[in-house]
Amino acid sequence: MAKVHFVEKPPDGGWGWVIVAGTFLLHVVVVGSTKSFGVFYAEFREVFQESAGITSFISSIPGSAVLLFSLFAGALCNLSSCRTVVMVGGVISAAGLVVSYFAQTMIHLFFSVGILTGFGLSLMFSPGLAMIGRYFDKRHATANGIAVCGTGVGVFALPPLFQFLIDEFGWRGALLIVSGLLLNGCIFGALLRPIHLKEDRKEEEVDIQSNTDQKPKKNMHLFCQKITKTFDVTLLKHRPFLLYCVSLFGTLLGNSMIFVHFVANAQDLGVDKTPAAFLLSILGISEAVSRVLNGWLSDREMISKVYYYMVGLTGLAICNIVIPFARSYAVLVVCAVLYGFFSGIFYALIAVLVRKYVGASRISCGLGWAFVFEGAAFLLGAPVAGWLYDATGKYDMSFYAAGIFIFLSVLVLVPISCSTDRWTRVPDQNREETVSLDDMGKLSMFRHMIDADDENRMV
Repeated sequence: MAKVHFVEKPPDGGWGWVIVAGTFLLHVVVVGSTKSFGVFYAEFREVFQESAGITSFISSIPGSAVLLFSLFAGALCNLSSCRTVVMVGGVISAAGLVVSYFAQTMIHLFFSVGILTGFGLSLMFSPGLAMIGRYFDKRHATANGIAVCGTGVGVFALPPLFQFLIDEFGWRGALLIVSGLLLNGCIFGALLRPIHLKEDRKEEEVDIQSNTDQKPKKNMHLFCQKITKTFDVTLLKHRPFLLYCVSLFGTLLGNSMIFVHFVANAQDLGVDKTPAAFLLSILGISEAVSRVLNGWLSDREMISKVYYYMVGLTGLAICNIVIPFARSYAVLVVCAVLYGFFSGIFYALIAVLVRKYVGASRISCGLGWAFVFEGAAFLLGAPVAGWLYDATGKYDMSFYAAGIFIFLSVLVLVPISCSTDRWTRVPDQNREETVSLDDMGKLSMFRHMIDADDENRMV
């Protein structure tokens, strides 16, 4: 068995830039496809004759599944490797779209596109971000910003491509071709070379020490203990990290509404299908540039990254409230550019703040739990917007509600932004364990010195 080489600290470069490139391409395929499924919305509604609220689930389920199942992706990364998990995800997601070719009902699509493909996409999504957090420290925001701007490129390129495929081959043929696109995730995942940090070695040493000190326990207790460790449930006991996750829930609840109803709202104003779909492309390219730019700027540390993040959320909320007042295509284009810019700030810093609160050695499960909250919000966002449209006959109320949800998520962050770094950092269990062992050793040494001194006095 080859000896594992532990690195003292993240290299902040080297093969890390290849990891960034692989994660960038994964975001083009995974998140770009998920957010571009809104192009299928009008087609599915026409074919299956369902309400706007029900049809919206076809866009919200895959997106929410990508996030909700990321917790399992993080656990699987702990058990195997990020590279293996991503490659398996590429096969599963492609299989889900192949099965969708035979769909005759919306229920079939909910399971094939939503659950099966969504699960495969989730296995490709978070491991790349976790690997960047392990390869980068001082330049983490810059590297993360470059990687996640793949989402913007995907949102720019894929909606027109999906619309073209639907027009040329029908929605069934389009799904088959997209399944081939998702198989490329196996290639991108092969680039994720594992790295072993000093933090990992400390954690292994503490585990060995605790296992030797513990008395034999029942199998069920050991199983529960193993599950708790694999999914790192203790992260939810850390108040700042939990507040941050709640904020993510509110943000995604509002942000998820735009990717289904922005195009439909433009069509409702009289814009043709192709120019309306191109609005998402404009938003995507603006977001791609913004993620790189704001990732780099946040690393300059002119202001706290939390404050920088809150500025992005405030801008998102304002854009949502302004969209209903846009009555021309030119104004909608301006709204798309601004929305992409502010969402670039938000997305560039998610993984950075998660690493800040949980540390590099626990970032896989930290991202998993954060994405669970995002996924729950993404699942509800589009259907809530659809039901508001069914109730009012307009898309305006959907955008107003989205702005309110995002404003509330900013308020949740206030306690974190006003606290100190010591309060916001997850306690280092390994360090506490090491210190306690050292203290026990020192106490034992002092006890022997006192005993020897007493014996000398008695003599």
